Amino acid sequence: MSQATLSSQLDAERAAILERAATSVFAVETARVRQSAFVWRGGLLVTAAEPLEGAESLRVLKDGSASEGEVLACDLRTDIAVLRCAAAAAPALTPSTHPPRVGQSIAVVGRVAAGPTASWGAVHLSAGPWTTRRGATLARRLLLDVRLTHCAEGAPVVDLDGCAVAMAVRGPAHQVLGIPIEAVAAAVSDVAAHGHIAHGYLGVRVVPLALGLQARHRLNAGRAVLVVADVAQPSPAFEAGLEIGDLVLAIDGAAVQTPDRLLGHIHGKRPGEPLSVTRRRGTTVDELTVTLGSRPVQ
Repeated sequence: MSQATLSSQLDAERAAILERAATSVFAVETARVRQSAFVWRGGLLVTAAEPLEGAESLRVLKDGSASEGEVLACDLRTDIAVLRCAAAAAPALTPSTHPPRVGQSIAVVGRVAAGPTASWGAVHLSAGPWTTRRGATLARRLLLDVRLTHCAEGAPVVDLDGCAVAMAVRGPAHQVLGIPIEAVAAAVSDVAAHGHIAHGYLGVRVVPLALGLQARHRLNAGRAVLVVADVAQPSPAFEAGLEIGDLVLAIDGAAVQTPDRLLGHIHGKRPGEPLSVTRRRGTTVDELTVTLGSRPVQ
C-alpha cells in the first residue's frame, strides 16, 4: 500500500471519529463567552465552569438552531459545569475504559455556530492525583499537547476509538488541561441524583495561627498552623475525635496554613471518601482518618 493511500485512509478514519463525536457536541453562548459542551448521561450537558462564572443565562446552539439552557451546577474547584437544555437531544459520548497514556493521540472536538471544530494532539502528561489551583483533588493530572481555542474550551477530548477521556480546559501559563472523564461522570451523577455537585464535609471551623521562627522549629511547621475553633455536633470531625484547640498541621500529608486551603481540599473530595488529618494536641502528634460526610441541609 502506497504512502499516499495510507495517508488518505488515516484521514478518512480521523474524519469518521470526529463526525461521530461531533453529534454529541454543542456550542454554548453567554453575554460574555462562547465555548463548547457535550452530552453526558441523562441528557445533561457538561462544559467548563470557569468561563460561566456569574452567567445568568445561556444559549445552546447547533446546526443553526438556538435554545435556552439552564446551569444546574457550576463547580469552580473542578472546573465542571452541568447544564440542562431540553432541545439538546443527542447521544451521550462513550467514556474510555483505559486511562490516558503519555504520547497517546487525542482530539478536542468543539463547536461554533458554523459547525464542529477539531484539534489533534497528544497526551503530554498523565500522572497521579493532583490538586487544582482552586483546591479540588482529582484522581489524575492530564496535560495535553493540543491547540485549544476559546470556543473549544469545555469540549470533549476523545481517543482514536472516539471515546471520551477528558474535558479540555485552559490552565495556567497557557497550558491545556484535561479534566478526567471520571470526575465528569461523578459530577453528572451527583446532579442527577441530588440536584447539585456533592462535596465532602468535615464539620470544623478553623482559624490560622501565625508562628514565629522558634515556634516553627518546635512544631516542625510552616508560617502558620490551623487551630480548631469549633466542631459541629454531629459531624465527621466530632466522630473522629477532633476537639476545640487541636492544631491541624496537615491534610493527607500536605501542610495546610490557611482555612481556604483546608476547605478546598475537603470540597475536592466526595462524601464517603477518607481524609487523613495530622493533629497536634499538647505535645502529642497523631494521625486521624476521617470519613467525610455531606453537609447537613440547613
